[in-house]
Amino acid sequence: MRIRKGNELRVSISAGLVLLFLFCMVPPTVAQNQYVPYYGKARVKYDNFDWQIYTTDHFEMYYYPELEQHLERVAGYAESAYQQVSSDLRHELAFQIPLVLFKTHSEFEQQNVIPADMPEGVAAFAEPLRNRMVLPIDEPPDELYRLITHELTHIFEFDIIPRGMLSSDVPLWVDEGLADHLAGVWNPLDLMMVRDAAVSDIVPKMTEPDEFFGFSSPRLPYNLGHAAFEFIEAREGKEGIRQFLLALRTNILGGGGDAYQEGLGLSAEEFDIEFSRYIRARFQPFRDRERAEDYGTDLAPDPNRSEFVAAYSIEPAPSGDLLAALATNRKDRELDIILISVQDGSVVTNLTPGFSQNDGYDYISIPGARWNTVPWMSWSPAGDQLAYFVRKGKRKTLIIRNVVSRRIEQRLEMVMVDEPESPDISPSGRQVAFSALQNATGDIYTIDLVTSEVRNVTNDNFADYAPTFSPDGRSLVYLARINSNNKLFRVDLETGEKLQLTFGAHDETAAQFIDGDKIVFSSTAVDPLQPIDPDVARNGNIYNLWTLTLSTGALEQYTDALSGNVSPVVLDTADGQEVAFVSYNKGNYGIYTTEVEESLYSVQTSDFGAPGLVMDFQAPLSHTLIRDNSRDKGRFEKMVLEGRPPINLGVTNSGDIYGGSALTLTDLLGEQQFNVYAASISEYRTMALSYVNLARRLQWGTQLFSQTQFFFGTPTGMSYGLFNRDQAIATTTMRGGTVFGIYPFSRFRRVELSAGVANYNEQFGSPGL
Repeated sequence: MRIRKGNELRVSISAGLVLLFLFCMVPPTVAQNQYVPYYGKARVKYDNFDWQIYTTDHFEMYYYPELEQHLERVAGYAESAYQQVSSDLRHELAFQIPLVLFKTHSEFEQQNVIPADMPEGVAAFAEPLRNRMVLPIDEPPDELYRLITHELTHIFEFDIIPRGMLSSDVPLWVDEGLADHLAGVWNPLDLMMVRDAAVSDIVPKMTEPDEFFGFSSPRLPYNLGHAAFEFIEAREGKEGIRQFLLALRTNILGGGGDAYQEGLGLSAEEFDIEFSRYIRARFQPFRDRERAEDYGTDLAPDPNRSEFVAAYSIEPAPSGDLLAALATNRKDRELDIILISVQDGSVVTNLTPGFSQNDGYDYISIPGARWNTVPWMSWSPAGDQLAYFVRKGKRKTLIIRNVVSRRIEQRLEMVMVDEPESPDISPSGRQVAFSALQNATGDIYTIDLVTSEVRNVTNDNFADYAPTFSPDGRSLVYLARINSNNKLFRVDLETGEKLQLTFGAHDETAAQFIDGDKIVFSSTAVDPLQPIDPDVARNGNIYNLWTLTLSTGALEQYTDALSGNVSPVVLDTADGQEVAFVSYNKGNYGIYTTEVEESLYSVQTSDFGAPGLVMDFQAPLSHTLIRDNSRDKGRFEKMVLEGRPPINLGVTNSGDIYGGSALTLTDLLGEQQFNVYAASISEYRTMALSYVNLARRLQWGTQLFSQTQFFFGTPTGMSYGLFNRDQAIATTTMRGGTVFGIYPFSRFRRVELSAGVANYNEQFGSPGL
């Protein structure tokens, strides 16, 4: 260091190396937990993807080698979806759509396309900046096709109604409702919400988005939007939908006018009135069906008296006096497992108090799109343990928790399969059956709690879910998705022989054994021996409680619900057997019980059909893989601006002009980033250039910078009045570069390292300073 007197004082650390090692082992402290799930979590890249690009007529498909066996059929699904959506909207896209594919949801969660977490409840997404679709392919074929159609509809919406700085927001129900409408099929749980809202007279005004707040389900705007576009098509045809979108385009881009009036010939108020009339009339035939209060007292926690909101899935204690329930804890903003008294619904205890991190995992896992049509947990035969799946890092872990001490007695990390769900403890207590994925295909597995040996029980090409042990432990009843419906099957654990138990073009949910020869489950079936009005059939699709006698094939229906009854379980009480279940009513889930003595009617399984040809889903268009259309993705291929650069410009009260801007260039996957920043005030400049690599678990980058800032120097022992403004100005200039790296061990712990070289310079306008 050297100091020179005169007009300039320069403190120079020439070639000085400043090493800043920030070793941040972030503990999961209580102070930080209050910000879960919002603050300070790391993005962990557990896998290194070798990205390839495959081109079709309308898509650029980004995939990695583990997906190659699925590429041909997914390309067929995508091209079929394009033809459908393009035809319905009479619109063509002038570009190839980037379609980023992941094998499973746990790998999808590692995406860098947008800087946001993808929780288990998010199935896929499309973004308007570069018109990218991003999705996992681990759903059954027919549901994957509809998922692609849904996300592709968003790309068409983005093209018809551009999004940007100068446009206002498109209502959520428009974007999501049209996507669900063009996907073409109602999920029974989605239709249940619309039917419940219509009959309960709680349909919000569609033209006032704030009306949707206050409902427990975030799916409601999607579902009512779906119904709204059915209303528009019924009134105006498909051309009416197109005209409404074009009117929205004009309105949102600042053209003025009322989109409802221009597109549909109705004012916004008239649209709300007409849609309300339509939906009430549509579901009028269901007003006399059984409502939740007809089943007696709601055993779910009262949200006005406790921190628990809603109960989604239940499991009975072998003693029959308690129910384990998965409920939302609004205080901790997490799912908890609580024990509920069957007598009065009081909460006996919370088995998972505090934050999930305190128990050594991220959160309690949910079964994705199947929601509460499949079990979430299982009670041991001895009544002292509960099994459930949790998320820890990329993988899920099977937890065996003691319900008396609340201690976790066993943790089994499921490294051999993806996305396990629906555990069921065997009658011996030694094995746990569950469903899981391998190579994006769902099968039924068992794991030995002593040896940790995992066995694939079904090993077929169909999506299998929700296994339940028979009382003797020799077989499993489970769900398989065949011919686009969920049907019950039985598999012999010794021989592997499979037997289809239910038939017909309707859906079943997971089953529970009442005894060795009878099971209870929910089904959307209706009496096949009675005629049914087509509109009632279309608007019904209601889950009701059914039983099946395995030896005779006798089917009996016990409820005739307005909304839907799911998650049935058997209660062995002192007064006999009852069935507890979850019912949806006025926008929320509750827990109710009923006896299984007198059925509404009885039929035979053969009345719904018989075993026949099991066909995998086939999209309207097939695709033949062309190897020459596949290539490796270049590291810096297609680097483009990530959004419009912001431009700031202004004048200070001293007359100085200031301004600045920043821009980011990224590849299509968001893994390679170049950032440029420039700002100026008067003649003083700040510039920075950085490169960031997010392709691997170790995230690293480098930066070059030059920054000049001015300040007013302090005279020693002199009055400011002796200096004019220009004489008092001093500047600090810092030039240099840094390299940095971040290595996350988990979402909550990481190491951050940085090192750099900097040159620091101060200049003063007056020698008196």
